Amino acid sequence: MNNVVADRVEGDLGKWLKREQRFQKIFPRPLASNRSFLREKLKYYRTLDSRYGNMANQEERTTLRLVREDRKAIERQLYPNAFVRLAYRAYSRIQNEAEKRQDKRRNEANLEGLRATALRLGFPEDALIKGQSEGRSENLGQDIPFSYQIAANERMAFHWDLTGEDGSYMLNGYRATLSKEGDPDRSHNFDFNGTDGITGAQAYNLLSGRSVEIGKEGNRHWIKLDLNDKNRDGNFNVRRFYPKYGFDLEKCLERLPIKQLKDPDCTKELLLDLKNGQRRQVTFLSGDIQKRISVEANPHFRSLNFYNGNGKKISYSKALRSARTKKTSHQNNLRSKANGPIKNGLRI
Repeated sequence: MNNVVADRVEGDLGKWLKREQRFQKIFPRPLASNRSFLREKLKYYRTLDSRYGNMANQEERTTLRLVREDRKAIERQLYPNAFVRLAYRAYSRIQNEAEKRQDKRRNEANLEGLRATALRLGFPEDALIKGQSEGRSENLGQDIPFSYQIAANERMAFHWDLTGEDGSYMLNGYRATLSKEGDPDRSHNFDFNGTDGITGAQAYNLLSGRSVEIGKEGNRHWIKLDLNDKNRDGNFNVRRFYPKYGFDLEKCLERLPIKQLKDPDCTKELLLDLKNGQRRQVTFLSGDIQKRISVEANPHFRSLNFYNGNGKKISYSKALRSARTKKTSHQNNLRSKANGPIKNGLRI
């Protein structure tokens, strides 16, 4: 997933060489004596110097020295008069400064866009970018995974898929890995293909075996990773459940005696959390008795999953029965107290 070139100057020179070879096939005259072509080559060399001169690593500095030597040779060929050559170099310095300012503005805009993407995905901005205050694209943290602790025995790690050209980078997606004590790691590539802009929290829920609703209006649907089936790229196969499949989360909730559904704001929050793949704790009502139950969406079976306080999966009837049992137990306690012995005129 990593497309970083160790020597970016060499990479850009390779692009120019391909361009030069293409031109040589088209035009019969030798390019080495074509003044228009040589001016373009000098301009390209100046751009490389402006782009990487102040941020080059050791390997790139060596390549830049060779570029400057070739640049001087071309200048002598184009401008044999020393005074004219000096005037050209003065002009070049002015152009270099202008290009540096332009590159800085472009890089700052690029970094701002990446920060916005990181925040939209639910990550802190420095999870994607290191040294962002310098506004330099080489500080992008694509080689270093960002990770955080989910629970005492769970941890998530993310490797960014960044592609870049001319100092600008684009986040194409990331590889998320869930590490859980006692279980093998689960990893999956989440690519941004227009519909699957999966957030970090959604990635965790998917790797935990839960379902998430994604997409925009007209293309909203649920997805679930098949954790028992991987493709040749090492990713889990994705199951998709579109509206025609028949799962309606709101209708499933309406049939349940959930306290939170009596409040519109709580209902909205509950729906959003379940659509993001979270397992939410809710309150089942049975008369005046309340019982805490955890629920999660299960579009595959057009239903919900239920869990007790210990995280053990239970059936809906058992979840409802546990609330009724608690109510019966409470009523029996009240009757027992009502029928107890009398002391000092009071029933105890």
